Amino acid sequence: MNHPEKAYKISESRINSFVNRTRKRNFTMIAIFMSVFLLLMFWFTYSYHVHTVIMLPLLLMFSVIAIGIYIASFFQLKNIAEETVFYVSEKNVKKIVATGALNMMNQFANNRQEVRYGAKMSQQFPTHEIESTQIKANEIVIKSFDYNVFTGNGKIIIPKELENYLSVKEFILVHPKKFKLIS
Repeated sequence: MNHPEKAYKISESRINSFVNRTRKRNFTMIAIFMSVFLLLMFWFTYSYHVHTVIMLPLLLMFSVIAIGIYIASFFQLKNIAEETVFYVSEKNVKKIVATGALNMMNQFANNRQEVRYGAKMSQQFPTHEIESTQIKANEIVIKSFDYNVFTGNGKIIIPKELENYLSVKEFILVHPKKFKLIS
């Protein structure tokens, strides 16, 4: 059975659900990082009694930054979700982001990430390069042999908010060896 390459987009009615879920996950990571940093700062400054002076301004500064990131991320994630198309077939898996159609802030961030770290928004690889595929409650995670933890290159996450998500999931379940499905 040959499955033709078909384009899948995130459903317009479910974009807000996708954005909120992604935003919460990102905010949780930021909160953990900031909490660890503040605890380390408290620990290192406690013996010098500097913590009484430095901790409150640091806490306020980090709180303002975190809230600003949380609010701004809604518009940025929504713009990226609207311009992303997924392709799944027996030969290829692709996540293509129309970077030219992104707003100026996203274009700037994308160019910066790509130049500095080599991180690319669009990902694609043939199915014979898939290392593993994992179906989770809210997404399907496909990793290639070239997956890089630091840049995210070589990893495609297909969200449950995708139009025809169940048909994509069923296609992968029908071809477990090709997609190297793990449980």
